[in-house]
Amino acid sequence: MNEAMIVEYLTDSDGSTRDITFTPATLVCVEEFLKQFLDAFYDGELLDQDGELVELSSRDVMSYVKEREAGCIHGQLKSSDSFVSQVHLFLDWPEDEEIAIEISYFPSDLTDGFTTSLFFDTLNQWWNVLQANEVFVRYENVSWELYNPDGPGVFYHATKA
Repeated sequence: MNEAMIVEYLTDSDGSTRDITFTPATLVCVEEFLKQFLDAFYDGELLDQDGELVELSSRDVMSYVKEREAGCIHGQLKSSDSFVSQVHLFLDWPEDEEIAIEISYFPSDLTDGFTTSLFFDTLNQWWNVLQANEVFVRYENVSWELYNPDGPGVFYHATKA
């Protein structure tokens, strides 16, 4: 896909979010990811599946995750030094040792300095830390099939060699 099409898909303000989804990652990799991610997205709040507040630090989030067999954490976070001013972060772990991560944003929240290079540099930084097998970028989860590269709405999919 050429860069012009990717820019169009990333910036299309149709009312839906763009979702960046990584295949599940290990606890160790997620902890490293959260250290970096929460340095950039440091303002906001995280809630668990019951609506209870989870402290906004990698240490507290990982402590919460390790204390529970399964669960989810989500929240809206803001940044002043990323390609996007605010995101929604979702962490989900079903009864195993891996955590699924999704980062969603509205195209209207892209910063003035947004470029596809900045987007992919950031995405690849996150992906490298997570050491996930695949990454998907799509229009707001229209497929409901998180790890289907051919699902509707998926406009970018990459795998680790």
